[in-house]
Amino acid sequence: MLGRVTNNTMARTLLGDITSLTSRIARTQESISSGRQLTAPSDDPLGTQRSLGLRSAVEGAQQHQRNIDEATGWLETTDDALSDAASVINRARELTVQGASDSLGPDQRQAIALEIDQLIEAVKESANATFQGTYVFSGAATTTAPYAAGSNVFGADPSGTVARTIGPGVSVKINTNANDIFGSGSPAAPDGKLISTLQSISAHLKTDTAAAHDALRNGDLANLSANLDTLSQARATVGAVMSRLDAAKSRLADVELTTTKLLSETEDTDLAKAVLDLTNQQNVYQAALRSGASIIQPSLLDFLR
Repeated sequence: MLGRVTNNTMARTLLGDITSLTSRIARTQESISSGRQLTAPSDDPLGTQRSLGLRSAVEGAQQHQRNIDEATGWLETTDDALSDAASVINRARELTVQGASDSLGPDQRQAIALEIDQLIEAVKESANATFQGTYVFSGAATTTAPYAAGSNVFGADPSGTVARTIGPGVSVKINTNANDIFGSGSPAAPDGKLISTLQSISAHLKTDTAAAHDALRNGDLANLSANLDTLSQARATVGAVMSRLDAAKSRLADVELTTTKLLSETEDTDLAKAVLDLTNQQNVYQAALRSGASIIQPSLLDFLR
């Protein structure tokens, strides 16, 4: 059996409905003014969870792009240093051919040897190249100069690995083993690397004997060619890694763009829809007020007053 519906009951029900409509209108207005449809987790728990996931993905893509930019700068510094070393080798070859000529005298060979000695210093300067305050050819010992002042001995850790993360679970080695290229200069134990080769050339120029001239023409020039091949291979490796980084950065930029679009669809307000919803809510609110005024009629007691 249905109970009696009093005016107070209808009034309370109507008041509750109007209050609910007012809250919805307020939320819609806030969504329009802020441009965001998610202002609190309670607005849309699933949407909030999705938003957090998308934000994490965007931040991850941005961080990986920053890692790639840093790695690219490191590799560009490495390539510039190797390019300078290649120029040294080419100049050393010219001087070696010139010094091996029988038409030169001892004083002229001594002058060439002095220039070779300066080329050794130039090679060490290239090997001590830095990027953002760290030595790019020192392996894991990035704060240690490969060649200390006045020393021809490689003093860092070329076997260590320096890597940068460019994607989830993906890292790339960016350092070059400088010891394979430059080596350590020790006349007592030549290693055939660039500095040792240049030291040998200088010594042969200063000795000025027929055997030394033959060594310049044969062994020294051959060693320079081998040093240049090793350096060129290292530059090719650097170039390949840079190409990989460029491709990875392009992919990450696409991922960031797509994810940002999805994030906008999840968080941002669709203004056209929101304005339409607000208009409908306001119409419903006005209709509720009018219907309430017509439904709650005066009681018998009102007529007896």
